[in-house]
Amino acid sequence: MPILYSGREASFSLLAGLFSARLLDAFFTPREGRCRISRLSKPHFSLQQERDLTSARTEVSSASANRALALVCIAVLLSSSTWLSGTAVGPILRQQWKLSDAQSAWLTIAVQLGFITGTFLYAYLNLSDRFNARRVFFVSALLGAAFNIAFAWLGAGLASAIVLRFLTGLTLAGVYPVGMKIVAMWFRTGLGWRLGLLVGALTMGTASPYLIQAIGARFDWRVLVSIASLSSIAGGFIIQSAAADGPYLRARARFDPAMLFKVFQHKPFRYTALGYFGHMWELYAFWSLLTFYLSASFRDHAENWLGYLPLVAFITIGAGAIGCAVGGWISRRSGEITVAIASLTISGACCALSALSFSLPAALLLVFIIIWGVFVVSDSPQFSALAARHCPPEYTGTALTVQNGVGFAVTVVSIQVLPLAASVIGWRWAFMLLTAGPVAGAFFMLKLRRMAAP
Repeated sequence: MPILYSGREASFSLLAGLFSARLLDAFFTPREGRCRISRLSKPHFSLQQERDLTSARTEVSSASANRALALVCIAVLLSSSTWLSGTAVGPILRQQWKLSDAQSAWLTIAVQLGFITGTFLYAYLNLSDRFNARRVFFVSALLGAAFNIAFAWLGAGLASAIVLRFLTGLTLAGVYPVGMKIVAMWFRTGLGWRLGLLVGALTMGTASPYLIQAIGARFDWRVLVSIASLSSIAGGFIIQSAAADGPYLRARARFDPAMLFKVFQHKPFRYTALGYFGHMWELYAFWSLLTFYLSASFRDHAENWLGYLPLVAFITIGAGAIGCAVGGWISRRSGEITVAIASLTISGACCALSALSFSLPAALLLVFIIIWGVFVVSDSPQFSALAARHCPPEYTGTALTVQNGVGFAVTVVSIQVLPLAASVIGWRWAFMLLTAGPVAGAFFMLKLRRMAAP
């Protein structure tokens, strides 16, 4: 039965409620995720009640942060599906457009060049600082989807495809790097292993076009690329509608072109960046040219596996997500440098053994390739954490932008060099050229470890 109030009682209740709300607002001010209780409130609460309140607020804050992390990872996974969508349908376009291996590699190179340009452009304009980071992500994901759909339905040949893939890559600079910023807004500590989860999501999203192709092998390639575009749109809406801004808004990291070379005078950052460049020499060449290597091997030893090529590529690249997550967890105890060195050593050994593995039975080759896929990217989050730690504080924005930009420029070289080398020595031997990257990366990580040793 409802309780009835007279007009005077109702007015008194309203005033009391407003006064209580003002008191709660004044006395319980959130500060860095914890509840600060004013001295005036102490007579009203026991010590245990204060602890319960603090614990409750911390649990709510932790739950919100973890929810935000999960949503950002899902959004990055979905929105990064446009990255290798052109690469995944490359074998089809090679036949339809009569492309050589070197020409079809430009379907990937164009995206990398676009991402490099976008990285510097977004940093120079400070887009994620001047505007809401989630909105920048949302608009970038939608534009990337639009350019990807245009590639599918308006691309009339290699020239137009390169332009549209370049524009797609440019918009991806507003997805993955901005996603990292959104995660950083939710966590003050433990960012390294959480970035491992984010890179794992990026890895799985990058691999997803191969899964789409494996499932929809009978569909026209334009439909498959369009599905990847719809995935990007979904990721944008998730970040805009479901996610929220974190409480730890990081200070603006300005990009200063005048400091492009000065940042490398700082030795710890220089060693980190050089190690990262070695890692990047291998990573995207392995991801984008894997199907070339496998198809050459299958044609020689297991033709019946050729139909499973997209699925094998998805499993191999997607396995890197496990490496990122597990590597991030291990780094909490062993340190980022240790995980990076171990990853580079194992992936470098896989590069060196790629000529021998080429003639393995298909099942054994698959095991070898999946192991390679796990470790080829498991060091990536470690380099992100090390770069953020060792870059000069006053040049943070410039340092990270330069590292990413030069790193992706390195991928352009390796992606172009391998098909040219394969035309001379064959795909069996071409992948051995990737060995130089992990060897150089491990060398500079060892130098960084010696510098950090007491």
